[in-house]
Amino acid sequence: MGFMDQDATLKANRQSRIQRRLIALNLIAALVVVFAIAAVPTGSRVVVVAPPWSPPERVISIIANAGGTLVNGGRSPWLAVAEGSSPDFVNRLFASGALFILNGRLAPACTVGVST
Repeated sequence: MGFMDQDATLKANRQSRIQRRLIALNLIAALVVVFAIAAVPTGSRVVVVAPPWSPPERVISIIANAGGTLVNGGRSPWLAVAEGSSPDFVNRLFASGALFILNGRLAPACTVGVST
């Protein structure tokens, strides 16, 4: 095999690696988009994510300050399921210090025990 053949083979291998990486990145991006769409809060019941570095009672105060009700605790002290009847409940949760608000349908994956 000559020098030119090796150069062509190396170039083809490099392009193949780049293509595989681009395909993997596209798949990851598609999964992120699907998860983001599924996680958008659409009902009165939501999963509240407080900053993980905050004290354990912080998620409860966020829910109370937003005018909501604690439905169930989360697997971690910074997660909880809450319910609120106000149309701007999600905005109030963010204003009260929530880091993320997820759709209530994700509650079984985030909670311990039985929700009410």
